Amino acid sequence: MHAIDRKLIRDLLHLWGQVLAIALIVACGIAIFVAMQTAYESLKLSQSTYYEQYRFAQVFGQLKRAPNSVIEQIQAIPGVAQVQTRVVVDVTLDVPGRQEPVTGRLVSIPERQAPILNDVFIR
Repeated sequence: MHAIDRKLIRDLLHLWGQVLAIALIVACGIAIFVAMQTAYESLKLSQSTYYEQYRFAQVFGQLKRAPNSVIEQIQAIPGVAQVQTRVVVDVTLDVPGRQEPVTGRLVSIPERQAPILNDVFIR
């Protein structure tokens, strides 16, 4: 064993508290990183599953007072798989217990069948 090795061991034994504190901080940092990475992956999987299950649209467009013939024009665009029109209206709601009015959004859904895109989930 060289003198430098003995000095290193002697210094580590002398500073064992600081070495332990640094090791614990590094371990905590790694644990937090792993936890955040796991949470991120879980959220991405949940989002992907929800979007697939309820056929969530990847692109949204807004038109005011457009004729129904616009549907065929949009469907003719390369890469467009599904098109569905809806009526969307923002409304002001008076909610008991709230001092200020709340803005709500009314979105139409088809009468007879489930929507092709953006299905509704109600608990």
